[in-house]
Amino acid sequence: MNLKKNTIHKSIIIIFHFTLGFCDGIWVNYGWELFEYVIDARSASLGTATTAYNFNTTQSSMANPSFTTKSKNNMSITHQSRFAGTINSELFGIQLNQKSKILNLNIVYQGISNIPDTRYMLLDWGEDGQFGTNDAGEGNGVIDNGERLDQDKLKFFNQYQLGLHSSFGSKLFDIPIGLAFKILSYSLDKNFAFGVGIDIGYNTIINKTSLGLVVKNFPASGMMWENGTIEGTTPSVMIGLGHSLNGLFSSSLVINKMLNLECSSSNANLDSDYRYKNFSVDASYGLEAIYKQNLMVRIGKNSVNNITGGLGLKWDYMSIDYAFLSSLASSEIGNHHLITINLSYNWILYRLKS
Repeated sequence: MNLKKNTIHKSIIIIFHFTLGFCDGIWVNYGWELFEYVIDARSASLGTATTAYNFNTTQSSMANPSFTTKSKNNMSITHQSRFAGTINSELFGIQLNQKSKILNLNIVYQGISNIPDTRYMLLDWGEDGQFGTNDAGEGNGVIDNGERLDQDKLKFFNQYQLGLHSSFGSKLFDIPIGLAFKILSYSLDKNFAFGVGIDIGYNTIINKTSLGLVVKNFPASGMMWENGTIEGTTPSVMIGLGHSLNGLFSSSLVINKMLNLECSSSNANLDSDYRYKNFSVDASYGLEAIYKQNLMVRIGKNSVNNITGGLGLKWDYMSIDYAFLSSLASSEIGNHHLITINLSYNWILYRLKS
């Protein structure tokens, strides 16, 4: 059964990438960002600098697919409110164990409703505001002095995205790695797209320092729209370092430090930490203090220069994490808030039986 499922997955990938080579395709910088910012609260509060930091939850495999090797025996639910409540996202994670095989499943959903559509509102009648006079500006598709918008032609549409991120352990030349198979469906008004992608992750410990490496969208992820157009996204490389300090101030205190570098050949912008033509490197940082394994305080900076922070509480059967992402000083789009709840399977079964 597992062999049959793996064969189906490989066939889908081969067919999709074969089709990418022969259809009307374009390369885009974005398209798979849903898996970048719809994450758990713990990762978000640490600036998403968690490529080398495995905190043993189902959703940690979204940062690095190699973090699927341990049985976590829990389920995770995350709610995220972005841009002062304009966008709301949900993330549900669960781990499936079958003999020696472990599979992490994370389901991502984002919905935006009542988006204004102003494309057909312009009364393009020129500067005199009269139709058919052929004066300056009439029919040029640009709003000029004297022209106005027809409020009766204002419409609204919705946008929905649903993604599946499944990861499992594998080997490449006898080196243990993690593989993530991604599926994404995209609905925008009356348009629809479907895509598949692959992430590859690796993690090792060298002199008590954790090293993480992830190649996202390898060799390229693509979205196929209903009109036959395919949008391809080039790979990006994440390099992470993580180090823990024990007993620095107290035997009950653990401090985790982490650094992430995101290298991209298509995402260079004016805010990039380093850029050369289309190549860019963006850094993110995270610092976490854990007291008695129960109380966690976090702070960080993500790759788009948001200051992040959060708190965590942990019990034997559950944990709750909260993250706060500040808006950029130059914008007024509001702050971001996330909350994640991790629950133990055993505790859920115990409560159901009692």
